[in-house]
Amino acid sequence: MTEHLGLVRRGWWILLLAAVGGAACALLVTGYMPVRYAAAVSLMVDQKGSADPLSQQRVKSYARLVTSRRVLREVAVAEHLDPATLDVRSEVVPGTVLLRAIVTDGDPERAARLANRIGGELSGLIHTLERRAAIGVTVIDRATPPADPVSPRPPVNVAAGILLGLVFAYGLLMLRSRLDTTISDGDDLAAAAGAPTLGVVGRDRRRPLVVTGARAEAFRALRTNLRFVGVDGGPRSLLVTSCGTGEGKSTLAINLAVAVAQTGRRVALVDADLRRPSLAGYLGLDTRSMGLTDVLAGSARVPEALQRRHDLDVLPSGRVPADPGELAGSPGMHRVLSELATDHDLVVVDAPPLLPVTDACLLATACDGVLLVARAGRTRRESLAQAVARLTRVDARLVGGVLNFAPVGLRSPYPEERARRTSFR
Repeated sequence: MTEHLGLVRRGWWILLLAAVGGAACALLVTGYMPVRYAAAVSLMVDQKGSADPLSQQRVKSYARLVTSRRVLREVAVAEHLDPATLDVRSEVVPGTVLLRAIVTDGDPERAARLANRIGGELSGLIHTLERRAAIGVTVIDRATPPADPVSPRPPVNVAAGILLGLVFAYGLLMLRSRLDTTISDGDDLAAAAGAPTLGVVGRDRRRPLVVTGARAEAFRALRTNLRFVGVDGGPRSLLVTSCGTGEGKSTLAINLAVAVAQTGRRVALVDADLRRPSLAGYLGLDTRSMGLTDVLAGSARVPEALQRRHDLDVLPSGRVPADPGELAGSPGMHRVLSELATDHDLVVVDAPPLLPVTDACLLATACDGVLLVARAGRTRRESLAQAVARLTRVDARLVGGVLNFAPVGLRSPYPEERARRTSFR
């Protein structure tokens, strides 16, 4: 049931379009349908001079004579019609000796005339066939021209069109759900990564840096959840990475560091993505100043390369090196991160994606924990499995995952409550 409700919530606009399209198609088809009228004549079968009641089976056999070729031919000849064009049916009133002949035609006057002629022809035919049994058929209610058509029926057609549209659209949603291997919610992320989902962050392309509002509350919830990971208040150094590019790991690292720094803790933010550094640009720092690569090259010390922004000590990447992979796994990188962890309560390291390059795996060995970022509707389950396998091979500790760019349906007026609901799953 939860899966179906989730499908409806995520694909409500598809269902709405399908319902509107189904109604429109039904109205279009209804406009081309010919108008048909139904007239009925009621007859009673009686057996004169006998106390034995007529059997229901015998009455049903008389009803079959209504659509016999003999009756229809006589009626059609009288009306100058082709017997094959007559639309006639019969029915027996249950538990009685009454039967009805119903004629459907495009002309209400002709429908009534045909029904009455059928009643007369049937009465004469049964009188001829059952003369010895003294059985006759009496018309008790003659047909009159109907005022309203029986077809088309716009309300019924529209309702059927809407229903068919919804069924078709829901089938497409189910098919897409079965074929879609992307991460859609916190449960998907937890199952694919084999680690708890520590936070769910909504999308906002216009503001990478968030200090207020609903998204800020989501980062505060993530901050709180991280403190309960492991012992001693959570990891001292945390690597933030993702499976691929464009999943929002850098902006998440910045906002997480800011959220932790707002509690008064000393936080260092390190741009260890030496291939495509971005933290300096997001934070408005001087991209030509000293950074991590200068410290690793021995031309600067860590305190000299740090810049202060939003109560953070930020260590930008510095100049892009020719061999970023070698620097990521160098002893110097381990010493820099260890020094920062000694002087700060938390070190947040923005690392390259796991799957394109090996830098993140090398950096993970120098950190206490790894936070894996997945983008809703983009990151695939198989990619997460590959990323977790790479971390496992280097004995890195995956503390949890964060679902980034979550759709509006996963966000509530109380983001901290939503984050708690998706935590530790």
